[in-house]
Amino acid sequence: MSRFTLFCLVVVAVLSLSHADSSTVEVDWDSQVAVSRTITTLQVVSNPILDRVFSNGKVNPIHDNAFTSLKNLQAEMVRFVPWFPYPWTAVAELKQPTSTSTSWNFDYVLPQFEDFMHATSDEGHTTVINFSTQPCWLFKNTDCSFPSNPDESDFGYVRGTELVDSTATDLAMYYARLISYFKNGYMVDEHGVNHTAARTFNLTYWEVFNEAEHGYTQEQYTHDYDVLVAKVRELADPQHTIKWVGIGGADPAWIPYFLNTSNHVLGEGKNTPLDFVSTHFYAGTSNRTDTTTYGPSFFAAADGFISSVRTTLLPARDKSSSPTTKLDFDELGVIMPGDNDPGHGIDADLPGLYWNAAGSMYAYLFGNFVVDGIDVLGHSQLAGSPEIPDWGIPLPQYPSVSLLSWKTGFGNARYWVLRLLIVHFAPGDRIVKTTVLTPPTPPAPGTDPFCAESVGEVYPPVFLQCNDPAAVITNIAFADWGTPQGSCPNYSISQACSTASQAAQWASDLCLGNNSCTLAPYPALGDPCVGTVKRLAVLVHCSGTQGGHSSSVPSAPVFALAVR
Repeated sequence: MSRFTLFCLVVVAVLSLSHADSSTVEVDWDSQVAVSRTITTLQVVSNPILDRVFSNGKVNPIHDNAFTSLKNLQAEMVRFVPWFPYPWTAVAELKQPTSTSTSWNFDYVLPQFEDFMHATSDEGHTTVINFSTQPCWLFKNTDCSFPSNPDESDFGYVRGTELVDSTATDLAMYYARLISYFKNGYMVDEHGVNHTAARTFNLTYWEVFNEAEHGYTQEQYTHDYDVLVAKVRELADPQHTIKWVGIGGADPAWIPYFLNTSNHVLGEGKNTPLDFVSTHFYAGTSNRTDTTTYGPSFFAAADGFISSVRTTLLPARDKSSSPTTKLDFDELGVIMPGDNDPGHGIDADLPGLYWNAAGSMYAYLFGNFVVDGIDVLGHSQLAGSPEIPDWGIPLPQYPSVSLLSWKTGFGNARYWVLRLLIVHFAPGDRIVKTTVLTPPTPPAPGTDPFCAESVGEVYPPVFLQCNDPAAVITNIAFADWGTPQGSCPNYSISQACSTASQAAQWASDLCLGNNSCTLAPYPALGDPCVGTVKRLAVLVHCSGTQGGHSSSVPSAPVFALAVR
C-alpha cells in the first residue's frame, strides 16, 4: 500500500493569518521531483545540564529524562561535541606532559560521552564524534589556566594561533591516543604508560575541529587535518573503519581548497579520506522577547542560507575534484541575543512561542534542503540552560538552542519537530511536485536607483525587485560587504574592511537581467574583518520607468512538501 504524507508548515509569524487561510496547496502525486537522501538528526554539546552529578555533589534531577529523550529520537549521524568552554569534559590531557609525568584523566570526559553513546551507538545508530578542543598547551601560550570548577564555563580557554610543533605531529598524537582509548580500549601515553579503558566504543564518524578555533586558515587546517587523519589511521584505526568529516563548520569558502585533492600532500596525500564536509547556520533576531520579530528574522535568515548553499556551496562541491564528498549541516538553529548573559531567569526570557518558531524554521530548512540532496541536517542542540545556581549550574549555556526543557529533561516544540521528521520523512522517500498558491502582496514604492542594505550580527539577506514585472536589473552601481561609508545613494569604500572588488561582480552575476534577486553576503563573500559588525550596501538600477525596491526576503505564509 502506498504511503502518502503531506508536510505543511504554516508560518503565522511572517504574514497575516488571513493570507495563510487563503492559500491553497496543490500536489501532483505523479510528478516526482527527487528521492530523499536526507537524514534529520541533532547535535549534543556537553555542558552541565547533562551532568550525572554536578560538581557540588548534587544529583542532576533531569539527567535520566534527558538521555531517555535522546534515545527515543532513534536518530542517525548524531553529533557529540565536548566544547571548549568546559575544558574538564573536553580535554583528556589538560596539563602539558613533563619529563616524568602526564596528566591524562578521563574521569570528567567519560560520563557524558558514555551516556551519549549508550543512548545512540549502543542502540545501533551512527554517531559523529568531535572532541574539537585541542589542549591549550599544544599552542604557543604563556597561560593555559582553566576553572577549578568543572561546571564553570571558560570562553577564554582557546588560546594561541601557532602550534609549538609546527608539523602538527604532537597534535596528531594526542588525537591518536584519545581515539585509541575510546575505540580500542587502551592507549600508550608519552612515557610509555598503558592506560586501559573499561569498555570500547563503536566510532563510525569523527569530525576534525570546530569553527576554525585557534584562528585556522584553510591551508593550516588542511595541513593539520591530513597529519591528524593519517596518524589516527596508522596507530588507532589501521582497518580504516572510521569515516571522516572535514572543515568542522568553518568558513564554507574553504570548500574549494579543501576538496581540491592536490592540496592534500601530507599523510596519505590524495588518498586522504574526504567523506563529509560540514557547515553551520544560526538565525537570530533583534529582540529576545518580541515574538513579532521571530518570523521575519528567522525565515529571512533561513532563505539567505538556502540561497547561499544553492548558489555557492553546492557548485563549489560539485566542481571540486571530490564531488562525491557528502554534506553535513550539523549545526542548524537559532541563537537569541544575549543568550549567555546571566539574569534572564529560569525561563531564560523566552516566550513559549519561541520554541514553535525555531522548530518551524528547522522544518523549513529540511523542506528546502531535502530537494537539494543535502545528506545530513543536524538540529542544534539537545540541551542548554540558563544559570541554575540551586542545582550547581553557575552560568548560562545557550538556553535558546535547547531541544529539551531544562526543568524536566523532556522535549519542547523543537524536539517534537525533529521527532516528527525522523519518524515520517526518511531517505528513500519520493518527493513530488507541490505548489502553494498565495494571493500576491502589492509591491513597495519604487525608485531608480534604489538601495539595499543588510547590517547587524545576523546579516539577513536582502531582496531586490524591479517594480515593473517586465523590467530587469540593469546595473549594480555600487556593492560592498564590509564597513562601507555613507548612506544611500552616496556610498564609498572603507579601506579598513571591504570586499568591493568581489561584491560588485557577485551581485551582478546574481541579479543582472533578472526582475528580482536575493543577496546573502555571508558566507558567499566570507568574513573580511572578523569580530567587526559588517554591512552590505548595494546601489541598483532597473530598466523601465517604475524603478525598484528592496526588502527582507519575502516568505510565503505556507510552505508545503509532499512525499509519496
